[in-house]
Amino acid sequence: MFTLTKKGFETKNIVPYGNMFLIGNGHLGYRGTLEEFKKKELVGLNIIGFYDQYKDKWRESLNAPNPFFVHIKTKDISFSVLDTKPISHTQSLDLKRAIFKRYTEFEQITIQSERFVSQVEDNVLCMKYQIICKVDLELDISIGLDTAVYEINGPHYKSKKVHSNNKKVEFVGITNEDKFLHMKTCYSFPKRSTYINENGIYKVALSAKKYKIYTFYAIAKLSENQMLNSNIEIAEKLYSKYKEEHSKAFKSLWEYSDIEIAGNKEAQFNMRYSIYHLLILGNKNYKTSIPARGLSGQTYKGAVFWDTEIFLLPFFSYTNPSIARSFLEYRIRTLTGAKAKAKEYGYEGAFYAWESQETGLEACSKYNVTDPITNEPIRTYFNEKQIHLSADIIYALEEYIKITGDESILLEGGLEMAFEVAKFFMSFAKKIGSKFHILDVIGPDEYHERVDDNAFTNYMAKYAIEIYMKYAKKLSMFDCLLEKCAHFIEHLYLPKPNRKKLIEQFTGYFDLEDATVDIVRSRLRVPNEYWGTENGVAYPTRIIKQADVITLLCLLNSEFDKETIKANYNFYYPYTEHGSSLSASMYSITGFQIGKKKEAFEMFMKSAGIDLSTNQKLYAGGIYIGGTHPASSGGAYMSLIYGMAGLKIIEDKPILEPNLAKGILSLQFKIKIKEKAYCIKVYKDNSYVVEVLK
Repeated sequence: MFTLTKKGFETKNIVPYGNMFLIGNGHLGYRGTLEEFKKKELVGLNIIGFYDQYKDKWRESLNAPNPFFVHIKTKDISFSVLDTKPISHTQSLDLKRAIFKRYTEFEQITIQSERFVSQVEDNVLCMKYQIICKVDLELDISIGLDTAVYEINGPHYKSKKVHSNNKKVEFVGITNEDKFLHMKTCYSFPKRSTYINENGIYKVALSAKKYKIYTFYAIAKLSENQMLNSNIEIAEKLYSKYKEEHSKAFKSLWEYSDIEIAGNKEAQFNMRYSIYHLLILGNKNYKTSIPARGLSGQTYKGAVFWDTEIFLLPFFSYTNPSIARSFLEYRIRTLTGAKAKAKEYGYEGAFYAWESQETGLEACSKYNVTDPITNEPIRTYFNEKQIHLSADIIYALEEYIKITGDESILLEGGLEMAFEVAKFFMSFAKKIGSKFHILDVIGPDEYHERVDDNAFTNYMAKYAIEIYMKYAKKLSMFDCLLEKCAHFIEHLYLPKPNRKKLIEQFTGYFDLEDATVDIVRSRLRVPNEYWGTENGVAYPTRIIKQADVITLLCLLNSEFDKETIKANYNFYYPYTEHGSSLSASMYSITGFQIGKKKEAFEMFMKSAGIDLSTNQKLYAGGIYIGGTHPASSGGAYMSLIYGMAGLKIIEDKPILEPNLAKGILSLQFKIKIKEKAYCIKVYKDNSYVVEVLK
């Protein structure tokens, strides 16, 4: 139950398998492509937090050259799955140890390989590549550093220098922003092979004997903006050492991360696969946050969204708090950028970037989608109107403190951050009569832009200001706004449940066309057309992209009674298109809590299995949006612990209200709450046991 295996090769699966078999360590991500692939097949070694901009194109994270390129051929045959149909082909991913493997059998040779990105040394990655011939063959093998880098908005390297000697390749790339990437790669070849060097690619001649195993090794080390001082020597012992250290370190991460599900093998595997994708995001040495597409590439500019705070932080807070803290430290470090954005738009305080890179300045453009028919850019307002992110960050700060008890982060910038966010919302709001209104915004449902009094935004703004007030009073710091804040939240307009207990998503939502998802889909001119913006097919209707009011009821669950939650779930569920991977988990959590177990379980499986599908949504309005979905993985974790297990923290202790789905016999997981560790077991009769671990 800890191995992902796919058999057979089809070209249509190259891109989804690249995502599916991703390996990484929170600093580097290497896509699950095959060694003979090149940039056309989207080979990607992505570097988190390292950005560049080419001319007026989107600024995005960088891909490094591929150190693991291998292509085998004879005089007549190319042993690449792109050129020659294999007899059999298998790709696998060891989830417990984060090691990728491939096995490909051709008529005359068999190829097997494995690779990993070190969990111990965060800038090291290693490969072992083996050939077994069925007959004696004269092989020509190309192995080395492929500097033809796949890029979405490049070229990002204005210069590339390659020096190679004695099976070692050194690369220095200078970016358009005058940063540099230094990479050292070492290779080892089988004995009695000969080779020549062609600018980083070694041409190896091998007289291969029948049934003899020939092994190649490659180890690469990267550094951004700092030259690597030490040399790396390649040897089987060095590879084995790195592999043993990495395997041990990664396996140890599962101790507090695993969730055991009895009664449904598919659910068990999907959950563990999701946990794997969460685990490869963490890095104790590399202090940054997590982009929306994780380590899988340059999609969405490699930028950080609200996904991290709302969907990823709970998992790490319960299992590895130091990494959860680093996500908040990133927001504290980028407070200057958020304040600069607020000032640019004429507001006070901190207006956090919808798409944030290393400085916190806004990376989101005015035109984020294109018309798939005319290819003309379409104006979107995400950068100006997605203001709820600032509140989401303060919500995450409070969740982290509630789970870990670590209030020291408040004195290290957390309270100042909350102070600046409170200032921002009060300067953004407009007073109309006796009430403050938050106008002209975009909520989580991005199909409806520039709406007034979005319920999610208004309630989250109020909550963020209350968190600021709570800690400003407690610590007697940054407390100059307290009186103004109290007046503001007392008079802030909050959409209340109507007589049917429904909360209007935004002013005028109930007046929109009462259409179905299928009807709206039938109005698309082409499948990749974007549903949103004022000319989008969903805009005049009640059809929404993702959970909006339901996300509010999920995050601020204790502020609403169960009847209100149930009424809104039943109302909004049919109108939700789930065009975002963030949507399913919110409905899953809420569904379990109100007894909609069948739908809730379906939404959990959708969330947990999204990156196991080869039928992924790769384009939105002509823009490539492919890659992994770490927020969906985090949402799957939340679906089980908050939804199915019904976990709540009351007086610093775990209290459960279980809602196990049909067929699930038991759940078992470990969590940490305020430096105490617990093992929780939930049974099919909804009884449970909480064991305090030593």
